[in-house]
Amino acid sequence: MTTTPPGAGVSGVPRQPGPSPMAGRRRLGDVLVESGLLTPEQLEMALNEQRRPDAPRRRLGQVVSDLRLATERDVAEALAKLLGLQIVDLSRTMPAPDVVRLLPRAVAERTRVLVLDRTPKGLLVAAADPTNVLALDDVKLYTRSADITVMVATDSQIRDQLARAWSLGSDSSAVSMAEESVEEDEADLSGMAGSTDDDAPIVKLVNRIFGDAVRLRASDIHVEVQREVLRVRYRIDGLLRDVMNAPRRIATSVISRIKIMSGLDISERRIPQDGRTRIVVEGMAIDCRISTLPSLHGEKVVIRLLTRGDEIPSLAQLGFEPDQLASFEASLAVPQGLVLITGPTGSGKTNTLYSAIAQISDPEKNIVTLEDPVEVQLPGITQVGANAKIGMTFAAGLRSILRQDPDIILVGEVRDEETAELALTASITGHLVLTTLHTNSAVAALTRLVDMGVEPFLVASSLTCAIAQRLVRTPCVSCRAPYRPSAETITLLGLLPSDLEGATPMKGTGCPECGGTGYKGRTAVYEVLVVNDTMRKVLMQDASEAAISAAAREAGMATLRASGLLKARHGKTTYEEVIRVTQSDATETHACPKCGKHVEEDMVVCPYCATNLDRGHCQHCGKSVQAEWNVCPYCRNGLPRH
Repeated sequence: MTTTPPGAGVSGVPRQPGPSPMAGRRRLGDVLVESGLLTPEQLEMALNEQRRPDAPRRRLGQVVSDLRLATERDVAEALAKLLGLQIVDLSRTMPAPDVVRLLPRAVAERTRVLVLDRTPKGLLVAAADPTNVLALDDVKLYTRSADITVMVATDSQIRDQLARAWSLGSDSSAVSMAEESVEEDEADLSGMAGSTDDDAPIVKLVNRIFGDAVRLRASDIHVEVQREVLRVRYRIDGLLRDVMNAPRRIATSVISRIKIMSGLDISERRIPQDGRTRIVVEGMAIDCRISTLPSLHGEKVVIRLLTRGDEIPSLAQLGFEPDQLASFEASLAVPQGLVLITGPTGSGKTNTLYSAIAQISDPEKNIVTLEDPVEVQLPGITQVGANAKIGMTFAAGLRSILRQDPDIILVGEVRDEETAELALTASITGHLVLTTLHTNSAVAALTRLVDMGVEPFLVASSLTCAIAQRLVRTPCVSCRAPYRPSAETITLLGLLPSDLEGATPMKGTGCPECGGTGYKGRTAVYEVLVVNDTMRKVLMQDASEAAISAAAREAGMATLRASGLLKARHGKTTYEEVIRVTQSDATETHACPKCGKHVEEDMVVCPYCATNLDRGHCQHCGKSVQAEWNVCPYCRNGLPRH
């Protein structure tokens, strides 16, 4: 969680003009009428309902919601807008339990105030009714805080978070109860872990771990046994985040429970095991892939939470630039050819493949996938799982698939020369083949196939499109604000300050919704290489990677770095993220340092983005250089030649 700088509004963003919730004595009913959510007659009806002698005690906002005069969210948004406060969606954030518990539970439940974070002067809190001055005074009194910064949240979300804060954490009741159950019957760990009673302490704790991971959009859960604690972390937006440290003595029971859920042998702790399970969170079924690994202090478990088939995004939602998307869709529209997706593990390759298959899926086509393992079940498509242990390798599976009259084939990964040759051969005999490869760039994918032993002519004649990709985090929409990247960042990107003219970069300042990171969600940056006749001629000559790269840039290919810079320029990611996930294009002496496209030796201005290629100053650090120098002695980057 991040703190709020002095003098700033919530999450470092200046507050909108408006009365402080502690400055006036307006009642909630007046606010609702002024905002147009209620008519005076409806307000009177709600007040009469609230005053009924036989009615339970309820806040006015709850009465309005119960009478369906307005939703909880409507009430919260109206209050936030009118009072000049920010609204926080507590269904997508997870305040630390120890921070929430700074306010006694009875007081928090009575005032409906949730402590979100500490600030330099006091506390950041969420309130269902920020006009309740007495409640906020009580919060000050019980927490001994001189200053309170208020955000608006719905009553039900505050109640859910209060319940969670007292049911999960290093000293929470769920963990304590689980520890007590282990102490009571250490001899029968499998019995406790295998209980079908949802109220059993271990079962309840594991269910909470899974449930919070889904609600926080985690892609993976890491359960690790350390020397003294059981550590639980979630991977959110590509980075791991600590969520719980529990006593080490419950580790065996927790891990046994997860292994039972996924059909693994709980008595075998010496070798790795793989399994699957399906959980249901808030009515939503989630498939999970489980992997265990013996370690020094005990088994480590990693759980991958898989996307459902009906949640696969369209290609347009993935992050392609318009020209890149058009090129990719054109490659998918042809009846035969090879489409190659490349990138490191966790870069979103599988998601891109699934989105492509979903787009071209047609009842008139026979689509078969070969995966290890099958991650997402796709309706109307035959999916085959590879299993090298029983001889069902990618090569063996692909041979069998070719006898199944396929129109479109998805191969999870090309791992060897045999699979590569089979995929390439299939793509020139009337099949559209989509597959992945582990390389750093689209150009490197072409040379990698040749290095694997595939003839250059086969690569040139079959490959239609090669795509490299990375995932970058996007600024949190709740706390993002315009910013100026540091001089060091600009230098590392090979830019000049003037290159940022007209740009609208955005960066999150950190808030409860993003866990203080400033980022929430991810998008992809792409490098799309279309293999046209010119590129085929270069490939047939068995050209080097540098020569292929130069030809691709000359044909208009934007590199990963260039695509990332374009997104940062428009506020879709940050310049710091571009540095984190992409490689510099500066090593290419004939590449524009801004857009990454190929430039001629005698050019002084980039014809694509109008960047000055003046030899008088280094384009990377901005220092003066001499015309005959080939390398800048200050930053070691190459200089464009004339």
